[in-house]
Amino acid sequence: MAARWSRRRALALGLTAVAFLAPLASAQERAILTVSRKRVLRETVHARMLSQVETELTAELQSRVDAIKTELNAEEQELARLRATLDRSDFERRVAEFDERVRNERRMAQQHAKNLQSVLRAERRKLVEALTPLLESVRTDAGARIIINSDQLLAADPAIDITAEVIARFNAEVPPPLIPDLDTLAPERPVDPALDEAQQ
Repeated sequence: MAARWSRRRALALGLTAVAFLAPLASAQERAILTVSRKRVLRETVHARMLSQVETELTAELQSRVDAIKTELNAEEQELARLRATLDRSDFERRVAEFDERVRNERRMAQQHAKNLQSVLRAERRKLVEALTPLLESVRTDAGARIIINSDQLLAADPAIDITAEVIARFNAEVPPPLIPDLDTLAPERPVDPALDEAQQ
């Protein structure tokens, strides 16, 4: 009788321990969460928007450069045609002005591209900076103790990954990025020597 009671008591204590440890284990599981930082900075609406804008504006900028190249090629051919009719000094002056314009156009195109990339880098940096306080808010709301970058983990239970939730909250809570305008990013055009001389 005493033996049966002892076994029943042991069984009851075991069940009580299991019942006590189950929520504890669940709490421990939620104490650590994982997020793919790379995915957040690549898959949010903001990141996709900047990637699309970069592609479109780069193509537009290249189109403008190609148009200028076509114009310069036509001007070069016209210079070659005029060589037989212009005196040497006049021809050399025009060639020097043309060469200077080619150099200026090249410098402007390079600076224009640098300005565009500078703005895009600044906007992407804002996304990185916005991620830290957002993760802290997610951690607090989830009651977790720590959020680990899953990109650096060898193995982890997918159940503790909250990347999708972080992306959704990023889309909803972080202000949209600034969309640059090519015209406002254009460097100041140098004065055309020929035009300046004509105005004087």
